Amino acid sequence: MKKMIENAKRVVIVTHVNADPDALSSACALHKLVNSINRNAFVEILVPEGIGLECKRIYEFCQGMDIPINVIKKYHQLESREPCDTCIIVDTASWEQLRIIKDYVIRCDNIIVIDHHQYRDIQASDKNKRILFFGDEQHYSSTAEIVFEIIVNHDQRLDNLNELATILLAGVLWDTKRFQRVARNTFHAVAKMMDLGADYEEAMKLTAVEKPPSNRIARIKCVLRHRGFKIRIKGSEVFVAISNVGAYESDCASSLISIGYDISFVLTEDEDLKAVRVVYRGKDEVVNALDIDIYSNILKKLVEVYGGGGGGHKVAGGAILRTFNVKHVIENLIKILNSVSEIGVLEFVEERS
Repeated sequence: MKKMIENAKRVVIVTHVNADPDALSSACALHKLVNSINRNAFVEILVPEGIGLECKRIYEFCQGMDIPINVIKKYHQLESREPCDTCIIVDTASWEQLRIIKDYVIRCDNIIVIDHHQYRDIQASDKNKRILFFGDEQHYSSTAEIVFEIIVNHDQRLDNLNELATILLAGVLWDTKRFQRVARNTFHAVAKMMDLGADYEEAMKLTAVEKPPSNRIARIKCVLRHRGFKIRIKGSEVFVAISNVGAYESDCASSLISIGYDISFVLTEDEDLKAVRVVYRGKDEVVNALDIDIYSNILKKLVEVYGGGGGGHKVAGGAILRTFNVKHVIENLIKILNSVSEIGVLEFVEERS
């Protein structure tokens, strides 16, 4: 990785669409690392489509450290940019998650992927390309942990290391849901961050966010529109919800879990891509006890039918499907649930008040 950066003239660090705190904090820290390795290279951060509300404070923090972040909302913003010899992709499990900057990144000669997801479909698009992968879910619960490990093993101490440790700690806090889900190295990494001056209280503030009224409306619609099912896996009943909304699908999927479902799928029609986005969430104890593989056994089968790509973890992830027919996707999703269930699919039907 160091050799790739040393020989680069232009380096682009990219996150998944609508970057979250783990992705943005990792990108900002990597910007400082790349600059320390090659001071002559042009380095920039590209975020496709937008930055999540939960990243507002991290964005401002990075700006205060003179780290430029460019949000790419339209294809024409890429037309004037020169091709890059080295691209670093952070916290991204699928080419599809790069959306409008996907083709721009694929043209890079060298691609470095730093990611902690258990399932990912990013592969070198050309055999002549050089591609490096860092990270796995067993050892890392966030991309920020991997970036931190790369930084502390770098042979040159970075300036503002305490501030970099603070924003990376914010990334860990966000992706672990304040340590509700951790991996083998998580607490070890956090202890090192604190030793290097990370401010825990500041990191907590960086991930605090007030949800807009539209978020609440989306969650209410999600519940009103959902369909509930019962399936059986390994002799145990599993309750599954399917719904569709126009935005905030991750929060909607989590809301369905909070009201009692074990697994939830929320679909959204993406007007720009003419595609369907699917987000899934699972209840940790159920998924782990039954060893359910939501992505491989269910969501990946939808990708095989419609094309596209996705990735994630055992209990959280998503995909972009190359179709614009939500109804058809739901029909196929129910068929897949039927195939993995020992009793088929039983739908809950209740009269409205």
